[in-house]
Amino acid sequence: MIYPSNSELLPVIHGVEYDALLKDKEWQAVEIARCMVEPWYWLVNYVWSLQKDENVEGAETHRFPADEYLKITFDMMFREPFLAVDKSRQMRMTWLLMSYALWHAQFMSKQEIICQTKKEEVADTELVKRAYFMAINQPKWMRPKFSKTDSSFCKLKFPKTGSLIKGIPSGGDQIRSYNPTITIIDEAGFFEGEFEECKTAALACCKDIKTVSTANGGEWDEFINAVE
Repeated sequence: MIYPSNSELLPVIHGVEYDALLKDKEWQAVEIARCMVEPWYWLVNYVWSLQKDENVEGAETHRFPADEYLKITFDMMFREPFLAVDKSRQMRMTWLLMSYALWHAQFMSKQEIICQTKKEEVADTELVKRAYFMAINQPKWMRPKFSKTDSSFCKLKFPKTGSLIKGIPSGGDQIRSYNPTITIIDEAGFFEGEFEECKTAALACCKDIKTVSTANGGEWDEFINAVE
């Protein structure tokens, strides 16, 4: 695998290359094979996300931003099995988390990826739906085949890899029904007294845990600022 820190920061596939790729199946196969081993290359060349300006109504679709801080954080996600990120707003960390989930589901076999946040409907609309958006907006020849539940986005199944992305609400008892290969905990600082329980439950069953939250007090503050 080529870690993000060893990839070029900026994309190299642009309009002309996109047009040429549509007609060249051998090149398509080369690009898919490269994306399977080079996640940052995949992210900045073939993934689109929504970018929202707080001062403007709505959001626009843009290529995933090739920012150095995102590349560094993405690299840490692959190198550190247990990673916690304390962030400010509008840093695109939730999008980055879900791109980490999507890359594994799209390219790796038998991944059970559990995405946990405060409420199930938020896990649906703020987590799994982002993975859906990034999956569906890849070029058709790169786009993975997947299915989602009819009523929501809370479960995405990838038949080719046998992988799954599933959203669940907070609570330590929620994750015990699963055997995840990856656990993502988003906005853990707002779990209202349940973060420690969720973290303990995840550690008991999973060896790859990524947790992110906007800065907040309580359990999250004690955890993120703990000094051993």
